[in-house]
Amino acid sequence: MEPERKFSMTDWMNDSAMQESLKKYLQKTDDNPERAEKYIRFYQLAKQNGVVPFRFARIAEEYTDDYFANTGVAQEDKEWYYERGIPTFKTGWYGLTKENYNDYISDFDFYSPKNYLKKPQLIKWFDYKLTTYYVLSSYRQYMPRHYFFIEEGELVPVDVDLQRYGKPEDVLDILQKGPIALKSCVGGHGKGFYKVEHKNEGYMINDKEAGASDVINLLSSLDNYILTEYGVPHKVFRDACGEKAFAVLRTVSVFDKDDGPQITAILIRLGTSTSGLVTDYDGCINAGVDLKTGRIFNPLLRGGDSEGIITRTSLKHHPDTGVDLETLIVPHFDQLNEMTKNISAHLAMTPYLVMDIIPTDDGFEILEINSHGQVRNLEPFFPFRKNKYNLRAFETRDW
Repeated sequence: MEPERKFSMTDWMNDSAMQESLKKYLQKTDDNPERAEKYIRFYQLAKQNGVVPFRFARIAEEYTDDYFANTGVAQEDKEWYYERGIPTFKTGWYGLTKENYNDYISDFDFYSPKNYLKKPQLIKWFDYKLTTYYVLSSYRQYMPRHYFFIEEGELVPVDVDLQRYGKPEDVLDILQKGPIALKSCVGGHGKGFYKVEHKNEGYMINDKEAGASDVINLLSSLDNYILTEYGVPHKVFRDACGEKAFAVLRTVSVFDKDDGPQITAILIRLGTSTSGLVTDYDGCINAGVDLKTGRIFNPLLRGGDSEGIITRTSLKHHPDTGVDLETLIVPHFDQLNEMTKNISAHLAMTPYLVMDIIPTDDGFEILEINSHGQVRNLEPFFPFRKNKYNLRAFETRDW
């Protein structure tokens, strides 16, 4: 590992992108000199270690938050981890130590330009949810029905029996059949997500009572959204976690040049009464899924997001229902394996894929797919560098 080059005032003065990102960061936190100094230092650290430029600010923000948070690591030891591309919250979240840290992928490697798709036109397949829908058109049976694309409040038909643009009453008719999901075509982590359903004589928007006019106003306010059916989890998970709780699988697959499609990790995220409707925040349960049997193992309750870190609490039973989570097996697990591998082969030119999938009573519904999906929620269960196919797909180093 090359010796660190300390940042200088010249670096700071000549880097307008860094100045702008620091300004935005300090507006969200507290504007004090020590926090600003750490931000600049971590921004430069990302640069020095070959991180792709559009991730400089992400590294700087996250490591600064980590530095000022109580992660259970002594302040004097934190720098040792940062120099290797490891925020110290991973020690608690992963069980990462100074002895096993090379089992996990460094942020410097994960965000290396060498580990992104080389052809920008292929990246576009996954950056926009409507494009992904058409790329996977031959696997439409594994996706929720896409009724409309919403462009500046107008309802453009996708998979609906209309020869015209949709009208609000068309959506209200669809809601008589079941709930719908409204999802932004760009971005992730459930930002801007809406669940809309008909209930009794009215409607619910993200589990809050609403009228027909509220639904119509919401639709007219949206742009670059897709309107799909809302995937209802399999009865196994509704019984285990509650009728309104989510259950979302995340699979990692690699199309290997010699051995073909391989599944290298599967995670399931389960909802609780405190987790809300999106999966990557406090109150969510993360658990590994055994790659051979589909059995859930080592469930962890996620916390710490409000402090800018991720913490975990081991648990065996669901906090709301008392169900033993480690007795659960993903239904139709052989079908999940077959579907994941077939799609990996279908998209062999994008060899590393991360898919978010709802297990339903009838099978599976793919929510989204990513060619550079994060593995942070997966690594507590499947350390990235312990899998030979991951190592063939990514260029990584011992730090």
